[in-house]
Amino acid sequence: MRRLSLFFFSLFFLISCKDKEQIPRDILPKEKMQEVLWDLINAGEFLNGYIMIKDSIDKTAESVKIYGQVFQLHHITKEEFDKSYLYYREHPVLMKLILDSLSRKPTVPPGQGGPPRKEDSILRKVLKDSARK
Repeated sequence: MRRLSLFFFSLFFLISCKDKEQIPRDILPKEKMQEVLWDLINAGEFLNGYIMIKDSIDKTAESVKIYGQVFQLHHITKEEFDKSYLYYREHPVLMKLILDSLSRKPTVPPGQGGPPRKEDSILRKVLKDSARK
């Protein structure tokens, strides 16, 4: 009887010490989610600054197209992103870590006093696609 109660106590202890911040497999990891959100924010800025000011385009179709390119760039689907975003919204501590890391990203262009930045690949692709029109 004593061994049985020791076994159950040990089992209970192991279950209760499980990592509470472990992210399920079907959810984007924090680092990838941060990259996707960063590119989506930049794509939104591009849309607002360069695309939405034109009267002759279908703004909804352009938005879907540009955001779709971000998802393609990261090899994910909109559904995967939506599911991951919902998960992080339901876990505010994790979401805060992601959003805080985004706010610390450098925004100064290269050569203007800030640290060197990696070229924005989604903006380059969108500009190339826009130039073809």
